[in-house]
Amino acid sequence: MQPENAAYKSVFESIWKIEKTVLETVDFSQAAKQVVNIVFTELGYNNYGYQAIVLTLLDEEKKVLRRIAISNTEDAEKFLRETPIPFNDIIIPLWAEQNLSVRAINERKMFVTENVAEIFIPAVDREWVDQFQMVLKTKTAIVYPVIAKDKILGALIFTLTKSESEMKEVEWQILESFVGAVGIALDNALLFKSVKDQEESLKVANERLKELDKMKDEFLSIASHELRTPMTIVKDYVSVMLNDKGISQENREMLEKVFVSTQRLIALVNDNLDVSKIESGTMQFEPTEFDISKLAFEVKDELTEKYTKKKQKVEVQVGNYNVKADRNKIHQVLMNLIDNAIKYSPDNGLIEVTFMQIENTLVTTIFDNGSGIKPENMSKLFQKFERVGDANTQQTIIGTGLGLYLCKMIVEKSGGEIRAESEEGKGTKFIFTLPAV
Repeated sequence: MQPENAAYKSVFESIWKIEKTVLETVDFSQAAKQVVNIVFTELGYNNYGYQAIVLTLLDEEKKVLRRIAISNTEDAEKFLRETPIPFNDIIIPLWAEQNLSVRAINERKMFVTENVAEIFIPAVDREWVDQFQMVLKTKTAIVYPVIAKDKILGALIFTLTKSESEMKEVEWQILESFVGAVGIALDNALLFKSVKDQEESLKVANERLKELDKMKDEFLSIASHELRTPMTIVKDYVSVMLNDKGISQENREMLEKVFVSTQRLIALVNDNLDVSKIESGTMQFEPTEFDISKLAFEVKDELTEKYTKKKQKVEVQVGNYNVKADRNKIHQVLMNLIDNAIKYSPDNGLIEVTFMQIENTLVTTIFDNGSGIKPENMSKLFQKFERVGDANTQQTIIGTGLGLYLCKMIVEKSGGEIRAESEEGKGTKFIFTLPAV
């Protein structure tokens, strides 16, 4: 094999090593360090007069070039020990057009110099660099712009103990190949760094959001507890006053409004407390075996005043349909769903509650013959604080916007699922499942 061919084969292998290093190294600084060391080793620096390789990165925001990596060699170590400015503090402003690294990235071409100070000014004193160059016996410095996808990323600097005239054509070609590989590797490393930084930023933001959400839940819980007691007292006093037959009709009507409004506030407080508990994982579930059809009849009785006022019929399927769940929580689910059906159904409407066991699952369906729900509103049904209006009148049902969200959370915590089916003008079905026994 010809020496040139062997050299090119070595370059291809080296390029693969560079890419592999970047892909396997998460830390950006470590990846940059390993890349320059691979290039330096593969150049056979002991035999070809290479002293050090320095990789600089363009900081577009601050308009400067920063040193980010230097090869591990004896001369490089000597420089790091003696330099009057720490390596990473050697920053070259882009206005310093006398600096060859700046010229390389501005003009997008390679530069060669016998005066090493031209790659350090104005960051490091020229006199010190000249003296140190004599100590290291450096004859040449080569600066290449590092480019990837037509974007300038920085510059790659080589220092050598031989002159430009001693370099062969194949050596220049190999250097250009390495610079191109470093450009691709640096671009990938910066991409990985950007993704990692964004992930870290999102992680911090997510932790902060969790903290704020927890604080919000704690505030709502405390506020709800503090509000529920006085509102309950107000409701009780108003109830006593309404039982007084001596009050005027005008005062009675005002007290009834106060009573209804207080009930709504208490319902809002209770819903907020339940949401806070279930989302924080503090809500207690006590599963027992019970007949869900009997529970549905109880809920029907509790809502008698509401559906009789609208001259509606509520039919509950009779039978033995046993489930295992927290009875009080499922009572809350049925109360919410049947109450919603009454609200959405027209006068003289029909609400049906049916049950069907499929293997180990009990399916409960609450159907109303109201005007249905618009297709675009279906996805909002089980979301927190969403209230869906009537399909025909577009009237929003008064409520907390938490009822269906709580139903979903309770059913899922009980080992079941809940969904809705609706067609405009043909009513709505709410269907939920529970473990059957």
